[in-house]
Amino acid sequence: MGSRANRNCWTCKERKVGCDRALPFCLNCTRSKRPCKGYGLKLAWPDKIDGRRKQKRYQAAPETSPQSYVTENGNFAFLNTTIGDVEGRRANVQELVARGENGAHIGPSIAPRVLDMYGIGEGEGSLLSYYDAVVARMVTTIDDNTNGFRLQLIPIALSSSEASSKSLLQATLALSSFHLGRPEAALRHKVNAIRALTESFREASASRVAQFAACMMLCVYSVFDASDTTWSLHLQGAKTITQAFTDGELELPCLEFLEPWLAYHDTFAAYTHHADLPSSRQQQHHIVLPESSPANQKIIGLLGCSTELLRLISCINQLHTFTTSLHCSDESLGCSALDISIPIRERLMNLRQEIQIHPGETAGAISQKRIALTAEFYRLAAVLYLYQVCPSEAIPPSSIEDYVSKGLAVLDQMEVCTSPWPLFILACNVKGDRGRIRVMRVIDEGARDRRIGNYHIIKGLVQAVWKQQDLAADEKIERKIDWRDLIEPGSYMPSFI
Repeated sequence: MGSRANRNCWTCKERKVGCDRALPFCLNCTRSKRPCKGYGLKLAWPDKIDGRRKQKRYQAAPETSPQSYVTENGNFAFLNTTIGDVEGRRANVQELVARGENGAHIGPSIAPRVLDMYGIGEGEGSLLSYYDAVVARMVTTIDDNTNGFRLQLIPIALSSSEASSKSLLQATLALSSFHLGRPEAALRHKVNAIRALTESFREASASRVAQFAACMMLCVYSVFDASDTTWSLHLQGAKTITQAFTDGELELPCLEFLEPWLAYHDTFAAYTHHADLPSSRQQQHHIVLPESSPANQKIIGLLGCSTELLRLISCINQLHTFTTSLHCSDESLGCSALDISIPIRERLMNLRQEIQIHPGETAGAISQKRIALTAEFYRLAAVLYLYQVCPSEAIPPSSIEDYVSKGLAVLDQMEVCTSPWPLFILACNVKGDRGRIRVMRVIDEGARDRRIGNYHIIKGLVQAVWKQQDLAADEKIERKIDWRDLIEPGSYMPSFI
């Protein structure tokens, strides 16, 4: 006997007759030559006035009348929920990009012209000049004498004619080309970078530091270009190269910039792929809180926050892996998670982040307000992230709402939000249309002004989270929405740098 539907078809329901529930169409409808309306979901409208039943009275609540609707620039903002959202269908990154772009266009910019330099042509020199003048200053909150994106990477790229240095140079040119709105040139330089990097691995004398920097620059390029899904591959390559560093290479001055650069990417890669972290019943014993020292409290421009805060976020990543591996019946492990969460919470509550500026002849405009706001935004997001993964006993009453309000207040003081990760964390915790519209405006402004592709991915992902939150709004027990559950298994995972 064939499979049957679990409800009557809509045609038989309307006729008020029995239904044989045959699939795909009801046999009663087939025999009577009536169109079968199927068994799927159907919108319910007020009953027609047929005199056979008491009519319900529908009245608009005053608080939801049109004059109180939230608008953006005089226009209504809609979060369109589809049948795919209702059914819990998972998305892939291409769909998220399409949702997030929403008509956005990254137009070409004009690169400054420079003369032939270091043996490279005028076209490449122009791209390198654009990187130095725009891109390298944009990706840090402190453009002073410690800005390694300018003062370390460019010298390494121009230091020799070896394949490893050429690879870094070509990856840098690819990044500039893409940011200028020249995707074909960007692709050509990226291919050249990968080809030179591959060639360098066959050279015994190749600079491992240059190879590492090239991998990291390709990782950054992949974040800028939303169609490039290889950021984690390049990051893993960079980590592998560091394992081959000699003692002499580990003492090079450029490592003072390169090591935090890797730590930043690695920490937020672990946020994306938390299941890849080591996990066991003794995982909690390996979560070691960082030392609170003046050196760790210093805000690092490429991080946007202090080293101490970045390491605390790494501890929360480990806690997330630990808590997701717990069995509900194992109370001792639950207590251990609580014992770890409370010290992390206290450290975040009392965290100090200090601004130190190292002026130089080529330093750009430095805003201490922007530096402080960005670092504080990371701290607030870290607390909200902790509350997403820790036991509920570690969350003080009304604390989430308070930190969301503080985060929105920080956003209101920023000209442009340059930090996707804390913005995403805040967005996932915002309740209400007003907060959502404010966050979405900031994401759109960031995508327009910074021209980085992962903003579009993050926008699509935020909207997917909000839809699931809305669909679960009437559930008696509040359900936590993990954005990772909304991505197709085995699909590309986004970067939040």
